[in-house]
Formats: sequence, structure tokens, C-alpha cells
Amino acid sequence: MKKTIIIFLLLVMTSIKINAQVGVQTPNPQATFHIDGAKDNPATGAPSAAQQANDVVITSAGNLGIGTTTPNSSSALEITTTSQGLLPPRMINTQRDAIVLPATGLMIYSLTSNCLQINSGTPTVPNWGCVANQGGGGTAVVQVNSFTPNTAAGGIASEICLGSICVRHTGTAQEGSIQLRSNTGASIPNSSVAGFQVATSGINEGNTSIGALTTSYVTYYRGGASGGEFINYQICTGNGENYRAFLTLVSPTLNATAGTAMYLLNVERIR
Repeated sequence: MKKTIIIFLLLVMTSIKINAQVGVQTPNPQATFHIDGAKDNPATGAPSAAQQANDVVITSAGNLGIGTTTPNSSSALEITTTSQGLLPPRMINTQRDAIVLPATGLMIYSLTSNCLQINSGTPTVPNWGCVANQGGGGTAVVQVNSFTPNTAAGGIASEICLGSICVRHTGTAQEGSIQLRSNTGASIPNSSVAGFQVATSGINEGNTSIGALTTSYVTYYRGGASGGEFINYQICTGNGENYRAFLTLVSPTLNATAGTAMYLLNVERIR
């Protein structure tokens, strides 16, 4: 009889241990497993938002919460913070390409292309592409409105760097040209720049150049010969990124009065 009671008590204690919540640095765990990093939670009741900021929990359903003791049930991982960010692995593209069988959806930050990248291919045939910063219209747009001198020797417009390229223009009063360079610190071979100009005369002119984007600026085609004319560029880099650039001279009358011309330069990343 004594042995039976002992066995029964052991079973009860084991059951209690298995089903109990575990707290690390807190006697008041809020989930199946709860770590109070700063050991600042109250002995009873729910911790405040400030107290939860240093907590980590795992719920009975397997949801992981960082900075919250009640992670959303629809999320495998919820991170709550207003002072920190999520830092993915950072590497150059050659290191990325050395990853063995990268899973579809795997994410890294490319130090070569200066962007978040996701493998949209398969583990055996990966296809790495940059994730564009989404603006209000759903596209990645960077815009510069700048006054520039009417001679190339006098100065150039401020550059726009987006992904693996940097764009600027010469700022000349007539026939201003776009200039491109690599933003990766190395040459980008097998890149193409196609320009298509719409003139006030109604004559469309196009030009295409295929080569390497170097770390130094290269001038491509003319654009913005007079107010209201514009030129669109399609830029395809050898590392698989695609951009659109739009250049127009919007204030040619300033040439005669202030010695400057106002160019509008938009750069949009497509992929």
C-alpha cells in the first residue's frame, strides 16, 4: 500500500511539472516558457508594456514573442519594439552565392547591391532579387528637383543612389545628359542603358548602350533639350536589377535670367 501511494504521488508531481508554466527570472510566467530579461516584472498580474520590452515567451501553441508576452496567434514570431529593428544576415553576393541549397524565400541583406534580397527561385536554381522600398503608390521612387548651372563645367546635379546604381545629370542648359555609375564598389558588366527622347517637334529619338557600369560616372545620351521635352531610360544591370529613369528640363527660361536650369530627375527601381 505504501509503495502504491508513493507511485501515485510521483505521477501527480510529474504531471504537475509537465503542465506547469516555466519562468526564468520571474515567479509569474505569462506563457508556457517565459524569460524576464531584466527581472523587472511584478510578482502578480500582467507586466506593463515597458516591462515586457525585455521579455521572451513561447506559448502553448508554439508562438514566439519578443518584447511581448502575448504574441499574435496568427504569427509564428512577433517582435514588439519602437527602438530597435530586425537585422538579417549581411553579406556580399559571392558569400550569398556560396550558401548551400538556399531555401525558397530565404532573405539576406546584400552588401554588394545595398538591398534586402529574397530567393524567389528554388534551392537548386536560386534567383536572388532585391526587395524594393515601397512608396505610397506601391513602387520604389526616389525623386530630386534641383537647380544646376547651365554649363557642365559649372557643376552637376545631386546624385541619386538606389540599389546598385547611382544616377545624376550634367546640368547643362541644352541637351543635358544623364550620368550613371556603379554603387557596389565594383564594375557591373553586361549592363544596358536604353534612352528614348520625346521632343517638342514630335520626333522621337532613341539610343542604346551596352557595356559595364564602372565606379566612375559615364554619360549616356542627351535629354531635356528644351522645356517640356523629356527622356526615359531603361537601365538593366548585369546583376539582374532593373530601373527606369526620367529626365526633363522643366525651367529653361532660367537660363537667360539666373544662369541656371532646373531639371527634374526621377529614378524608379522595378526589380
